[in-house]
Amino acid sequence: MQSRHSLKNFFDANQKTLRFLLLFAAIFGVLYFFFGVAPGIRFGVIKPYTRFLARGVVAIINLFGAGAAADGTIVSSERFSMNIAMGCDGVEASSLLAAGVLAFPTSWRAKAIGLAVGLPLIHVINLLRLVGLFYAGLYLPDVVEGIHVYVAQTIVILLSTAILILWLQRIAIKLPRNLPPPVAESSR
Repeated sequence: MQSRHSLKNFFDANQKTLRFLLLFAAIFGVLYFFFGVAPGIRFGVIKPYTRFLARGVVAIINLFGAGAAADGTIVSSERFSMNIAMGCDGVEASSLLAAGVLAFPTSWRAKAIGLAVGLPLIHVINLLRLVGLFYAGLYLPDVVEGIHVYVAQTIVILLSTAILILWLQRIAIKLPRNLPPPVAESSR
């Protein structure tokens, strides 16, 4: 009986946090399925975006004279080639940020700001990650796979989380939901 009472107290005390976590997980799952798994979106929207991303990587690399070219999702030069595959397109990081923004109880204006600023920023970070990986492949070919798997992916997720935290601190809490005005105390 005591444990049931303690459990009820826990849920009562943490109702808002638990609601956020459940909503976050549900939204992340839906977004990731929609953008990362659903074949129509995956091949009709994300795959063309990934080809566009490859051309963006090549454009940046060629600014510095690397002489790279894009063929679909493959970025290559005489010395190194990489394929921008599923998971390298920024979908997971974008879904993480969008789920956090949409699940947090704040105004729709604050949510719109978070998505409008945060999502493009994540894709710029991801683009720079891909450029960095290409250069790692050129100059550190023995460790490029480790950099890709352990360092670069972690950095994108950490920066996505940092963007979410900055949005929470600077925007979401400053622009709260429309709440009714406080009730004035009656004077005696």
